[in-house]
Amino acid sequence: MSNFVYLMKNDDLYKLGYTNNLESEANKLKPGKIISSFKTNDPKSFLARLLRLYKKKRIPDTNYFRLSELEVDSCKKHLEGKSNLPKNLNDELSIGLNGSLFFSSITFIVSFSINKMFIFSFFLAIILASIPMWTLAILGNFGGYDTDDLSVFATASNRLKGLLIAISMTSFAYVIYSFSHFSIGFYAK
Repeated sequence: MSNFVYLMKNDDLYKLGYTNNLESEANKLKPGKIISSFKTNDPKSFLARLLRLYKKKRIPDTNYFRLSELEVDSCKKHLEGKSNLPKNLNDELSIGLNGSLFFSSITFIVSFSINKMFIFSFFLAIILASIPMWTLAILGNFGGYDTDDLSVFATASNRLKGLLIAISMTSFAYVIYSFSHFSIGFYAK
């Protein structure tokens, strides 16, 4: 079921929230006015990311903010999909995989240029590439959400995916490392 993450203005305060009925929410906060909204199937994670983004402007223990015009414009861009702000928890996995690819590429290039050992450089690249996945498995995200705004259980599927990928990468690296020692020992005889 789709919901809306919205930015609403009420006097000099702004409210970030989510609902499945924008008109009903606007009527509750009369004379509030909806500035912008974004339709999504995962409103909690997107709202949590926005709450974290404007954390310093938040009125404690509420979803109300004192935002400047620049911050309102920025929030509108996020809600209109005109920014690269991740919109759901699955985006965290993509961020992690991109981080892994980056780590492995840099590690392989540096290691191979230093020691000229292809298999060892490949092993090292895979081990370091697993770091973002281990981070995702332990933390559940890459710092885009506060634990106050998104429960630990909301990130359980991402943690499990990150853990499985991290274990797979580490196991693969171990096999490569074992193979390199076996082949070195084989050729030494």
